[in-house]
Amino acid sequence: MTQRQARRAIAAAMAVLGLSITLAACGGGSDSGSGGGEGTPAPTDGTLVVGLLGDIGQPPDPDVYYASNGLAIVLNAYEGLVQYKTNTATAEIAPRLAESWTISPDKTTYTFKLRKGVKFHDGTDFTSAAVKASFDRRNAVKGGAAYMTAGITSVDTSDPYTAVVKLDRPNAAFLDYLASPFGPKMQSPTGMKKNAGSDNAQTYLQSNDIGTGPYVLSSAQPGAKYEMTQFDGYWGTKAPFTKIELPIYQDASALELAFDQGDVHLIAAALPSSSLPKYKDSSKANSYLLPTFQGAMITNNASRDFFKTPEARLAWLQYFDRATLVPQVFGERSEIATTMYAKGMLPEGKDVQAIDYKPEVFETYAKTLPKGTKLLIGYGSGNQNGEQVANIMAAKAQALGIDASTRGYPLAQVFGWINDPPSGPDTFVDGNNGPDGGAPYMWGHVFWDATGGINYFGCQSPKVNALLDEALKTGSVDTYAEAGTEYGKTGCYMNFTYNKNWVLAQKWLAGVPEAQNLSANELDFSKLSIAK
Repeated sequence: MTQRQARRAIAAAMAVLGLSITLAACGGGSDSGSGGGEGTPAPTDGTLVVGLLGDIGQPPDPDVYYASNGLAIVLNAYEGLVQYKTNTATAEIAPRLAESWTISPDKTTYTFKLRKGVKFHDGTDFTSAAVKASFDRRNAVKGGAAYMTAGITSVDTSDPYTAVVKLDRPNAAFLDYLASPFGPKMQSPTGMKKNAGSDNAQTYLQSNDIGTGPYVLSSAQPGAKYEMTQFDGYWGTKAPFTKIELPIYQDASALELAFDQGDVHLIAAALPSSSLPKYKDSSKANSYLLPTFQGAMITNNASRDFFKTPEARLAWLQYFDRATLVPQVFGERSEIATTMYAKGMLPEGKDVQAIDYKPEVFETYAKTLPKGTKLLIGYGSGNQNGEQVANIMAAKAQALGIDASTRGYPLAQVFGWINDPPSGPDTFVDGNNGPDGGAPYMWGHVFWDATGGINYFGCQSPKVNALLDEALKTGSVDTYAEAGTEYGKTGCYMNFTYNKNWVLAQKWLAGVPEAQNLSANELDFSKLSIAK
């Protein structure tokens, strides 16, 4: 099973992560000095309530979980060797359980100097033995993100606070693998052995954790609520919140009402863009638009007659005025994408997306079509932005005499198209999606290679795949840029928008931008505080 086939198998039941722009507090204000303001008062019992829209869908096991809605649990119970730097709009690798590292010139050996004084939640010490055991467990479980450790041939643990990791081939993106929210997290070797059972502790980790993070998973009630308790032995900073409650709401309007009533203190990336204006100038809440890798995309199905040729596919992508469409549908949460990769993955100007607004090109193509030609435009069920874009597209196509219609698809069906591309729609509007991490390979391979997991219709170029594989070895910006240029010529894909993580917080909650890095739509709860 390839790395992305594994992802498809898991993501079929869940939204994919789900995900660079300048940090900004939207309208309602600042992190400091506002106190309770006119909103609800800060809690006095040390409990922070974080609302979830829908259940997390999978156990919060770091080697199994491969979606977005449960990352708040995984990223606060576990830590990796490195992470992406917080409170910045660029992908910078920062220390976590490794204080420093060196990379061999051939990019096959990574040496990590480990942080001392770190305890697992079971009270045992974090050492290099845990690095090897954690990598081994990921390979044994073979979850969706197992590709991140599959190339490891050995981990030297002779020094308890040095881990020397050897790879089977050069990999310039390995640190990004480790920094990914889905990257390997450190787990207690003692906990793994004690609770191994017959499934490498997978049953145990459905409702428990064996991490080093600032919070312990203390209760798991799928479909209802999850709870986390502050870990007294945590090595890092501690928030004033000794308990985190994560209640589950099945409806966005119910979640929004709970926030308005003060029953929920924090919502991350859950409410629709249509709710944004309500909170823009609110005196009772702070609304933040924070950086992510994520965006909306258009994917064309080359296996269907309507888009058999690159010319037809490119004509369709040039038919829409994004300068009007993006503000109309996505509002301030998004901006027009101008690059082939996520914003900021390559230096500015290197990966320009050469698709301009030229409606006359598609209008000319439409005249060549037989009368009554059908066009099916798909979108992800439940994604309001994707549905709205699809409806606008259908209306514009109908104006040219095309029998255009729209249809929502559940994710299980979306991820099944790769096995039978003609069974999918002619084109698909992906309202929000993103890569596993900040390396260009983790974008290009995911979206452009048929084995990548989010190339729904398998529209690929052997030349592009070869360029991406070469760039993975060398890290060459020029090679990544060439891959982007070549894939743009296929007309299979358009990077439609750069999306932001919308975080809605009660007025008294401070530290929100400092608690997020652009790799995930979730926050490090240990960095949050109460404004004074």
